[in-house]
Amino acid sequence: MKKFAIVSLLALIPAATLALEIPGGQIHGFASQGYLLSDGNNFYGDSQRGSTELREIGLNANWRLNNTLNFAGQLLSRDAGATDNGSLRVDFLFADYKAIENDVTGLGIRVGRVRNAYGFYNETRDVLFTRPSILMPQAIYYEGNGLRELLFSSDGAQLYSYWDAEDSTTSFSLTAGRNKRLSKDVIKNLLGTSTSQLIAQGSLDHPIFAQFSHARSGGRSRFALSMYNVGLDFDTNFMGADGLNLYASGYVLSAQHNLQDWSFTAEYSLTTVKYEAGRLGNAKNDIEATYLQAEYRLSPKISLHSRVEYSVNDRDNRNATDTQHFVVGTKWSPSRNWTIAADLLGMRGTGGIPDIDNPNGTRERTEMLAVMVGYRF
Repeated sequence: MKKFAIVSLLALIPAATLALEIPGGQIHGFASQGYLLSDGNNFYGDSQRGSTELREIGLNANWRLNNTLNFAGQLLSRDAGATDNGSLRVDFLFADYKAIENDVTGLGIRVGRVRNAYGFYNETRDVLFTRPSILMPQAIYYEGNGLRELLFSSDGAQLYSYWDAEDSTTSFSLTAGRNKRLSKDVIKNLLGTSTSQLIAQGSLDHPIFAQFSHARSGGRSRFALSMYNVGLDFDTNFMGADGLNLYASGYVLSAQHNLQDWSFTAEYSLTTVKYEAGRLGNAKNDIEATYLQAEYRLSPKISLHSRVEYSVNDRDNRNATDTQHFVVGTKWSPSRNWTIAADLLGMRGTGGIPDIDNPNGTRERTEMLAVMVGYRF
């Protein structure tokens, strides 16, 4: 009921209002509600009967103390079937100190819970207006696997810089995170419901994220290289039993070209995962994923998009572990505050399918209709 009360409160804000002004800063908010209907597998709730368990509500603010020190934060409630329970959490909260800032370059550091630069869309993945479709590209952002908590933000420090040239901008960020305890939801998403019951606790160890990005001609062409290294430790419930250590490292290559009516985006990722299970032995596999997306702006208010995704959970065993997704959809924004989106998805393979929404096992093929309404101010 609290979540629906927030949505109702947001709806009372005048449509012309794009932000709430406060002394030295602004407050923004967003809310979106989705409906999913699928065949084959469930996706975010019992979508084979129709699910409304895709809901995002956020409130963020920024406040500038002076020319060098700024504060920003966001509260978020996200419901996504069994992968996310809708509880209210601090999504990010950091102090931003700019040590150098002039017409051509800048250097600063953020401290707190900072957003990780990962691909093109990770930092704004919860806002329907800024992501490419209702569901994020599964192959790169692990949306259906419920791993947003691992990818979106880190508790630690982030060094960033940028350099402006006559017709281009280059930027860099490096995030060094602290160890932190994993929530029960993340452990279930990673290991499955049955295996997670054997785990007493899990922790995220020293996550590192880095990104170089380059834009030309005012954003007409964009490129990025994202790198990451994450460790996960799991302790079992049994005395004397070996725990499980998991180490993941990899990169994402991103490219986008924007024309007057068209935008083309492609991203490719390669992740190496190493498993250490004590007396049970060690293992390693490479996860490879890519997608190609096209967007056509039919008018200032209506756009069409399509995307093809491909991923393999083990490059040495492609035929048995590959997944393909095909997405076509549209967005209609009758005003700057509102948008309505609809997508049709065809999926072959089980990559990106939420296992914990399908306790009786997953099927090879899934077709799904997704509809979502979003509001922002």
